[in-house]
Amino acid sequence: MELLRKIQIYGDSILKGIELDHSEKYVVPKESGWQYLEEEYPLAIANRAKFGCTVTKGLEQLSRALDKGLSCDAVVLEYGGNDCDYNWAAISENPKAEHQPNTPLPEFISSCRKMILLLQSHHILPIVMSLPPIDAQRYFDWFCRAGLDKKAILDWLGGDIQTIYRHQEMYSNALCRTALENHAALVDVRTPFLAAKNCRDLLCTDGIHPNQAGHCLIGQVFGEFASSHFQTT
Repeated sequence: MELLRKIQIYGDSILKGIELDHSEKYVVPKESGWQYLEEEYPLAIANRAKFGCTVTKGLEQLSRALDKGLSCDAVVLEYGGNDCDYNWAAISENPKAEHQPNTPLPEFISSCRKMILLLQSHHILPIVMSLPPIDAQRYFDWFCRAGLDKKAILDWLGGDIQTIYRHQEMYSNALCRTALENHAALVDVRTPFLAAKNCRDLLCTDGIHPNQAGHCLIGQVFGEFASSHFQTT
C-alpha cells in the first residue's frame, strides 16, 4: 500500500481527546496520541474533530472542506456517540411521549455512507473507527445529576439501564457494517476495550468518554493499524 502522508480526523469529542479532569470539567490534554503517530511514521495529522459533533454536522463540515479543495491522503471518521444520544431532560419531563435520538439510525447510516463515498470520489481513503463501549450506569447517573427524574427515565428505558449500552452498540455496529459494505478501512477500538478486564477503568466518571488510559489504548490500536498500513522511512 502507498505511503499515506497527510491524515485528517473528523469526529466528536472522543477523537478530540477530551477527558474529565478532577473538578469534573471537560478538558483537552496538552499531550495527544496523534503526536506519537506523527513521530513514529512520516505522517502529518490535522485533527478536525469537534465536541458534540453529530454525523450530519460532520457531513456538512467535510463537504465544505472538500469544496475548498481538501488535500490529504486519508480521513479518519468517528461518529455515533452524540448521534445515538437522547434529550434526557425531555424524556424525564414526559416519558410517555415518543422520543427520537439526535440522529435516527437510518439517517445515521445514510450520512456515514455519504461521507465514505464522498471521500472515495475525491480519491481520499476513508478510515472508520468503531465506538468505544460506554458504562450505562455511570452515564445514567451522570446525566441525571442535574435533577432529572430517574424513575421516569428508567421506565422509558423499559426498566433496564443497559438499554443505553445496547442502543450505543447498535450505532457502533451499524458504523462498522457501513464501512465494510462500502470498502472503507476499519479501525476497531471497541474490541480491545471489551477485552480489557478493567474496561470500566478506561472510562471517565461520565461513563462515555475514555480517560487517559482509554485514550492510550485507542492510540495503541491506531498504532497497530499504522504499522500494518503505513510504510516507515
